[in-house]
Formats: sequence, structure tokens, C-alpha cells
Amino acid sequence: MAVLDFSYNMSIKFSMPVIKHCYSLRCIPLECENQHIEDIKVSVFPENVLTYSADGFGNILITDRIITMHNEFGVTVEGTVSTGRHITPDSEPNPVYKYPTGYTECKTELCRLFSRVEPGISDDGVDTALKFTRAIRANIVYQSGATGFATTAEEALLKGAGVCQDYSHILIALLRKAGFFARYVVGMMVGEGETHAWVEVYSDGCWHGIDPTNNRPADENYIIISRGRDFADCGINRGLLTGGGNQTQTVSLKVTRR
Repeated sequence: MAVLDFSYNMSIKFSMPVIKHCYSLRCIPLECENQHIEDIKVSVFPENVLTYSADGFGNILITDRIITMHNEFGVTVEGTVSTGRHITPDSEPNPVYKYPTGYTECKTELCRLFSRVEPGISDDGVDTALKFTRAIRANIVYQSGATGFATTAEEALLKGAGVCQDYSHILIALLRKAGFFARYVVGMMVGEGETHAWVEVYSDGCWHGIDPTNNRPADENYIIISRGRDFADCGINRGLLTGGGNQTQTVSLKVTRR
């Protein structure tokens, strides 16, 4: 086990005043197997009453509305989490994690990549995930700005470049095509200055964390914030607003190990 201190700050500045603002945030680490929240402090500005709930995947949601005029919106979450290697027992995985989504549908290029690795895959989900990861890394390079939030796994593979979201979507697409349950994870890790995404694959009664971007298992240096079928289920910030004009978002993140 490890003890990790973290601080997450997100701020959005608007070019015009926002008159009404309804928001939902997924930015609080999960309390789950091999991850325990020791201490946490949450602040949202402008200051307002915070409503806590959970979405259909068990992720923590902060929702409410701001009815005072404002030119800036933001959230700060800081605290301490004890973590272990991310292996989570689950006797009955949600069946939605076995089927493709808009982000993870296997089309021409993904099917070609799958066919090249298929002879070497086995019933071992972790071993198969690592084999797919090596194939992914041989076909795309990490490049910030090459893709966007709406980029699918197929599109990222065609570009030959992407970020952690794309690596994870491609791995999930391949694992599901091979018949495995696989889910998308958003969180934080030691040494990263922004949020990170990785994958959990179900094998032998447990979910196993695999980071395809860094070609490694998700260990005690990772903090889970949310899980879902793909990026769409795990967005950190969602909102509806009146006014606002153009938006400029800044994010800072720090995770340190004691």
C-alpha cells in the first residue's frame, strides 16, 4: 500500500458573464477495493450549495446550479488517499462492459490490428491486454493535440497518434472484440500534471488495471476517480449555461507519494 497526497484544480474563465449555470462534476476519488480516502476537501466557486450523488456506474457526482452572475467557474479537490495495486474482485461484472460503444466500435483498421494479434491471445485477460498494448504502441505515438474529446478508437488508430484517452479506447475495443469485459478509467497518477485514463480488464473474477499509454499495470501510484464504458461516462466537467461567450479552461494536478 502507498499513501498519496493529491491536488486537482480546474478553472474556466468566460469572456462574457454567465447568468445561469447548471453543472455536474466527477472529480472525487472513489472509495473502493485497494483505495481508501483518508482526507478530502472540496471547494467549488462561485460558492454554492453542493449536492452529492452517484451515477449509474457508482462514480461520485457533484451537481447543482449557480444563479448569481459570474465570469469564472472552478473546483479544487485536495486530499490524501491510500492505494494498492488495482485488482478489484467482482463476482458479476456489468454486462455493458462487454459491448462496443460509439468510441470503441471495431471498424476496418481496428479489425486489421486485431487479426494480427489474434493468434497469440488466450483466456488470460491480463496477458491478452498486454499483448494488445504492445501492438497499439507499435502503431500509434503519443502526441498531444492530435485528437480531441470526440475522437473514436478507429479514428485515432488511422491517425497513428493520440493521447491516453485514445490508447485506452483502442485497448477496450480490442479486448471487447476478443470477448473480454473491459472498462474505461479516469484518474490521477504520480508524476502526471493532468488527469490520466487507463483500462480495467476482467479476468479470473477480478478487474485488473492496465495502463496502455505507459505499458504497465495500474499500481499503487494510481488514483481512480471514475469508471465507465468509455470517455463519455467519465467526463470530469459537464454543464449547461446561459451566457458565457468563449471559455478558457486551465487545469493543474499534482500527486505525490509520502
